[in-house]
Amino acid sequence: MTSISKSKRRVKAVFTPSGLALCIRANTHFWTTAMLEWINDACSRLMVGAVMPVYDFLADPTSRYFWLYCASGLVIAAFVYARHREYGGFGDTLFNRETWASKSAINDYIILVITPAMRLTILSWATINWTQVKDFVVSFLTALGVSGTVNDGTAVTLGLVLTVILFIVDDFLRWYVHFLFHRIPELWEFHKVHHSAEVLNFATAERHHPVEVLVTAAVLTTAYGVVNGIFIALFGEHVTVSTVAGANIFLFVFNLAGGALRHSPFWISFGPSVERWIISPAMHQIHHSDKVEHYDRNMGGSLAVWDRMFG
Repeated sequence: MTSISKSKRRVKAVFTPSGLALCIRANTHFWTTAMLEWINDACSRLMVGAVMPVYDFLADPTSRYFWLYCASGLVIAAFVYARHREYGGFGDTLFNRETWASKSAINDYIILVITPAMRLTILSWATINWTQVKDFVVSFLTALGVSGTVNDGTAVTLGLVLTVILFIVDDFLRWYVHFLFHRIPELWEFHKVHHSAEVLNFATAERHHPVEVLVTAAVLTTAYGVVNGIFIALFGEHVTVSTVAGANIFLFVFNLAGGALRHSPFWISFGPSVERWIISPAMHQIHHSDKVEHYDRNMGGSLAVWDRMFG
């Protein structure tokens, strides 16, 4: 029998009732397996997305709410409230039910989990990796003939310079993005999610619309990659940022000095002289005030100079 005849027999076999049933079972198995794999992957991402935000929130030194910063902030608050009885008791303020168990606070916890989970799943395509930006900048500058290297001693000095520049660039861009989200009506529609909080607690810091999170992350990671790329192209790979547990040393110090109290029930002021330069927790709480005279004030992250210079 010719191969053509055999092929015809196979084709006819497919169109018999038993052949069609076999095809249906095979296709059903394929699509069921594919669907189960997709569901399993989505569930895994969602589980990671639900657990990791809380972990990152408390265990990542680059987070303003790293457990050490929170502990340090509470020690500072206890000291201040012991000296200023007019503020109320430290314990009464810390364990106020409205702060941690109100409807507003519960919404904070939900957003704390949901927004990062969305970034890991349906919004993962929009995430920018700063190392990719850095590599592109290095390749681009190298192609233009920009290339250099320095000795170890100079690399240490330049590393400190890079650390300062990254801190300033990061702080300015945080202020600028924040400024735009306040001043542009379309962007305010996203940012007002943050200002809808009726009480302030540590989780309020992550009360942001996913669009605002993506925009801010895109701006900061791009800038971080560009600055690092320029330094590497000019001075070589030995120039690195000065860090403590992975956090920029300046951010580490600022956060250790009460940064975690910005979104908290504790009123901590640094006094007029210091607050001309550094944002205190009290200044950021004024930023959240619903009084008209406080609108659009104190939009800085760590430094208080940007409002005076550009606001």
